[in-house]
Amino acid sequence: MCGKEQERDELRARFTKWMEVLAYRIRRNYLRDGNRNPLSIPLDRVSEEQFAQAFAKLPAMKKQMLTMLFVLEMEPEKIASKLGCTVQNVYNQRSLVLKQLRQGVTGTTKEELYCPD
Repeated sequence: MCGKEQERDELRARFTKWMEVLAYRIRRNYLRDGNRNPLSIPLDRVSEEQFAQAFAKLPAMKKQMLTMLFVLEMEPEKIASKLGCTVQNVYNQRSLVLKQLRQGVTGTTKEELYCPD
């Protein structure tokens, strides 16, 4: 029995150390990547003119996608079937176009959004 207890204690110690390392890495990555999130912009600070100019610079397909998503409130599945693409592509394009709008409204470049220093 003494050998099994010692083996169990060693296994428990390894597992505990593994969990500590895992928690440390997760915390480190979270803190490191926390600065990469794009800035959020309150809509009350954006003029209609700024938004209209940024929206006008978008390609027609992206304008259509945003209109369907936010004005017509269509589901991504319906948009994908209408545009002849995948649902994942709709999600990806939405993310990209919102970043482009954010950059157009704030007048910042992609690098400035992710590395403000």
